[in-house]
Amino acid sequence: MGDLALDTACKGIDGRFRASLSGDWEIWGPMGGYVAAVALRAMGAEVAAGHEPASFTCQFLSTAKFAPVDIEVSVRRSSRRTTFVVARMTQDGADILDAQAWFAAPIDVVDHDHARPHRHGHPDDHPPITDYTDLPPNFPFWYNFESKPLDWIDDFEAYAGGEPEWAQWQKFVPESSFEDSVLEAARLLLLADLPSFPAAMRAHPGRPPTFVSPSLDLAVQFHRVADLGEWLLVQGVAPIADRGLMAFRSEVWTAAGVLAASGSGQLLLRAVTLPA
Repeated sequence: MGDLALDTACKGIDGRFRASLSGDWEIWGPMGGYVAAVALRAMGAEVAAGHEPASFTCQFLSTAKFAPVDIEVSVRRSSRRTTFVVARMTQDGADILDAQAWFAAPIDVVDHDHARPHRHGHPDDHPPITDYTDLPPNFPFWYNFESKPLDWIDDFEAYAGGEPEWAQWQKFVPESSFEDSVLEAARLLLLADLPSFPAAMRAHPGRPPTFVSPSLDLAVQFHRVADLGEWLLVQGVAPIADRGLMAFRSEVWTAAGVLAASGSGQLLLRAVTLPA
């Protein structure tokens, strides 16, 4: 089991930081949203107090190893209301990730919320994953959560395929929420990247998968970073796969029914040769 706060921690000053990628966040390699969260932590360290994460975009340039990474952070614009920050993550001289983020100071100007409510109720309405299966997770990544699946498929071998949609209530363990706005945004960022492959799998019948889908990029808008609570709903769709590319969209909701973040990304599809 990992710890989001510890496993995204960065040490350094004057725009030069170092972090160590933890194997507890493995899905094939380091999960993309986790690597992005490490970069966001470093970026937040260069921003003035009172400026909270507003949006984040990144490009995944190569797959990282579970080892130290170096992060160079530069503040490109700063004012009373906003700060724009860029970051470059490298490992042993290889480019891993380029990222850009806006931070903004909260202010009361105008408020509205017309986000369409989701259909998945409250986390208390759903049983834990242990009620569906006693098999261990496929990857260490899943030990970092208490999970409550939605639209569970019991037998993927017999699954005929359907809508490319996936949703799940997630609670980080051992720490489930944080006072620090950057850490709360890191929690949202990681979850917003999560639905891409699981949603795409729902469009195709049977198991095992015939493709993998490394991420090219990720964009997340943080709508709220305070009072998020412990349980978060992540839901996503992957409606189109064509030309060897696949796009997804995601949302992260609080248990109180508030939309906290919206995400999107493009993935590169690679065929998997199945054993005879």
